[in-house]
Amino acid sequence: MSKSPPAPRQLNWNRLLINALWVVMFVQLFIQLFILWSVWGQSAFHNGNSVSRSHALLTDTLLLALLVLLEFINARRPDLSEGAIAAGSHVFAILLIMFMSPDIHAKPLLLLLPMLVTILYMRMGYLAASACVCLLYMLFLFGTSSQYDYALRIEHLIYTFVFLLSALTGYAVILRERDLTRSLANSVKAEQDLRIQNIIMDRLSKIDPLTDLYNHKTFHEYFGWLIEHQQSNPFPMQLAILDIDNFKKVNDTYGHWVGDIALKQVAATILKHIDSDDFAARYGGEEFVVILTSKSLDHSRMLMESVRTGIMELPVDEMEGKSVTVSIGMHDFNGSDSKSFVFQKADDALYEAKKTGKNKIVVL
Repeated sequence: MSKSPPAPRQLNWNRLLINALWVVMFVQLFIQLFILWSVWGQSAFHNGNSVSRSHALLTDTLLLALLVLLEFINARRPDLSEGAIAAGSHVFAILLIMFMSPDIHAKPLLLLLPMLVTILYMRMGYLAASACVCLLYMLFLFGTSSQYDYALRIEHLIYTFVFLLSALTGYAVILRERDLTRSLANSVKAEQDLRIQNIIMDRLSKIDPLTDLYNHKTFHEYFGWLIEHQQSNPFPMQLAILDIDNFKKVNDTYGHWVGDIALKQVAATILKHIDSDDFAARYGGEEFVVILTSKSLDHSRMLMESVRTGIMELPVDEMEGKSVTVSIGMHDFNGSDSKSFVFQKADDALYEAKKTGKNKIVVL
């Protein structure tokens, strides 16, 4: 399985840490230049031997090569960059320590630099490896120092204590970060669950559970908003009211559960034939309403005719293959009608369709 690419935030941290190593290298280079300028023409001593300018140049060359290698890995293999920076920071600190004057007893503390890097990565494995490197280096110092140099050995013990304390602090920081991450994840999950519950509750408050159409309350809210919107942005709009013919007979003959199936089929047929910018709702019982927008009356009537014939031609298996029919009343909004007037005209048209034979469309 291929390793997933590092996240952008991790790449930013890698870039920041490499930049920090560049800064450290330039600082030590400045210090070297200052020392060379101060002792120009004189001899400096390191590990008991005369140190030439070439010695300092070797240090700079090795550090530069290391940083160029880290830059190359970060650019070409960002998936390996984190481990390379963690390991490279240790090599970086060890190179500085190796070429630093033995008169500087505090130079082991430079190993705190790579330990800090491992803590920033929040990886227990990196921190444990860094702590081991520090302890091994302190064991090396103990083994190579004179057993009679008590002051130096006490310094080594202090440095060892500092490394252990730093490692324990880093361990506590990582544990705290994981605890906060878990708490944040739990909070995010709880918030997501709450949002989902709110969405579900909001949908339940707007949707008729049987037909999956909008309910009576949502229809009146949306229809009222459209009427108000017409004042500033007029557009064509028609209201159609549909009523299943002889629905009581369906319930009495086949049972209410079959009536529910018929209602679902009628609702599905309505949604199948109307446009995406239209609005359909179950008004109550066997009555449905459709708001048709942004189209002419002829076009809207054609759509509702498709709905009427689609319902008529769709058999209900539970009714011995018979189908139901609907009567439809429509009214074309003229721009000045009120909400109640539009609804009343469509309802009057529905009554006319019922009275004059059913299974038809009447427009008033």
